[in-house]
Amino acid sequence: MRLPLVRPSAPAGHRTVWWVRAALGALGLAALGYALFGFLANVPPAQLIGVAAWLAVALLVHDGVLVPLTTLAGGGLSRLTYGLSPVQQGIVRGALLVGAVVTLVAAPLVRAQQVLQPRGPGSGANGTVLQGDYALVLGVFWVVLVVAAAAVVAAVGLYGRRSKVRKTRS
Repeated sequence: MRLPLVRPSAPAGHRTVWWVRAALGALGLAALGYALFGFLANVPPAQLIGVAAWLAVALLVHDGVLVPLTTLAGGGLSRLTYGLSPVQQGIVRGALLVGAVVTLVAAPLVRAQQVLQPRGPGSGANGTVLQGDYALVLGVFWVVLVVAAAAVVAAVGLYGRRSKVRKTRS
């Protein structure tokens, strides 16, 4: 079978989508350029060095720590969810990703609350700072997330079995 060297012309709808994508890309590049110009115009050169160092460390931490850890976790998760369908595995991975992101956001609040609000009489704690029990809320969030993910995985499994039964009977 011989492959054509030139693709047939795209329908008018595809050309419209291309132009919309190109316009949105140009708009995004313009906004990025405006933000970069404003950043460079308003930040002193000494702070630019600090920002560049922070970005370099963030890149090293991301590529040197977070990516290997998530790759290892994904491999271990594949072994743990071996009997599940790909859709169910995706649900488990998505739930764990959401839980990890929420935990990363909440962890500094939990730690700050422990440090800044000592308990007991005469502690001098400011009751208006960091209100709420962040550790309890994070724990409740994880329980709800696990229950919801388990329910959806079970529902997908039941739906998959029922659809297989219908296909084999007809």
